[in-house]
Amino acid sequence: MCGSAPKSPDPYKVSEADAQSKQQTAAYNATLNRVGQSSPFGSVNWSQSGTDPTTGAPMWNQSTTLSPQLQALFDKQVSSQGGISDAIGGAIGRLPSSPFDASGINTDNIRDASYSRQVTQLTPQFEEGARNLTGMLSDRGIPIGSEIYNNEQNRYDTAKNTALTQASRQAELDAGTEQSRQFGQMMSEYNLPYQNLSSLMGNSQAVGNPQFSGVPQSSAAPTDVSGNIWNAYKSDMDSYNQNQSNTWGGLLGLGKLGLGAYTGGVFG
Repeated sequence: MCGSAPKSPDPYKVSEADAQSKQQTAAYNATLNRVGQSSPFGSVNWSQSGTDPTTGAPMWNQSTTLSPQLQALFDKQVSSQGGISDAIGGAIGRLPSSPFDASGINTDNIRDASYSRQVTQLTPQFEEGARNLTGMLSDRGIPIGSEIYNNEQNRYDTAKNTALTQASRQAELDAGTEQSRQFGQMMSEYNLPYQNLSSLMGNSQAVGNPQFSGVPQSSAAPTDVSGNIWNAYKSDMDSYNQNQSNTWGGLLGLGKLGLGAYTGGVFG
């Protein structure tokens, strides 16, 4: 009789061996791709910083070192951007704390001054016109209080009132112009902190880091440990079954020969 059948592999040990093989392959692949680089900009290097306490996987650290010249420029850029950031913080603190309010504009003095100035300029003309009218009526012998006298006086008064009305209207226009000027000045002063902040924000830029070329990735296929174990077990079982079949076949053949001989001896 043949020996005992091959013992079936322990599936837990097979899984453990397979997992260990894959972990080793993963660590090997990671090492393949931890390629250091160097260029005129600087260098990139890798170092193992420890081991993950849960999985036991190696932990890597990537460090970038700039060339001395580029590091100096980088430091200046960081410093200037830091100054701009501080200035932005100061500009934010100077922003208006309340909505724009132009209610404080008062142009009454402008209106009064304009009207007074025009009246001062018109008064000599009014006085000269009154003297001329009185002289003309006297020369023509038109008595005071007559219809003609009153009509001429009314025309003079109408012309004088028209001139004063125009002076008042011009005073209103002058006051409106001054109001617009003051409004624009107040608006400019109100918006100035926002404009300064916008200018600073426009000059604020992210500090750039030099880019290194990508590293072509390499990988090795993991070993199929569990497949190899089970295939080997299957091969052993196939051999065992074949041996068993051959053994039983031989025994059956011998049995037939013995039975034939026995039959021939007794009944022949």
